[in-house]
Amino acid sequence: MLAGEARYGRYALFTDFIYLGLEADGTSPGPLALSAEVNMNTVVWTFGGSYRVVDNGTATLDVLAGGRLWYLDTDLTVTGPLGVREASGSKTWVDPLIGVAGDVALGNGFGLHGEADVGGFGVGADIDWQVQGTLQYRYSDSLTLEAGYRYLAVDYDEDGFVFDIAMQGPIIGARFRF
Repeated sequence: MLAGEARYGRYALFTDFIYLGLEADGTSPGPLALSAEVNMNTVVWTFGGSYRVVDNGTATLDVLAGGRLWYLDTDLTVTGPLGVREASGSKTWVDPLIGVAGDVALGNGFGLHGEADVGGFGVGADIDWQVQGTLQYRYSDSLTLEAGYRYLAVDYDEDGFVFDIAMQGPIIGARFRF
């Protein structure tokens, strides 16, 4: 995962890029054993702009709008008594999204960051949403360390292709300002 933001006053452009590569294989027992291998590559690219509606020195709140591109590529190989069968496919779509992001200073260099967005609206996915929150520590004027949790989900169903997943887990990061 890699994220970035370029800010000018109350306006900002943002981006967030995730690459996820998964593979699995297995074999069924018995005289008619089958073995299968699946490889799936997923790219999730979020992009857009925001406007800071609150900035009071202790807290900020941004409203945002943009899009989220999803790219999936899957390969399946099944080997059995009748030989090898292979299938593959890929799918790409872009969901519009809206959301909010905010920060609250806690003192002594500590702060909280939160972010939530929702999208899809039937344009691409039926729904596409995420929430994330982090505890931050401002080490210096140019470096902030953070740790938290992120939940990202999508429900896409078109022409028999169904992709209904949630990715979640702890996140750690560093923010560099220059």
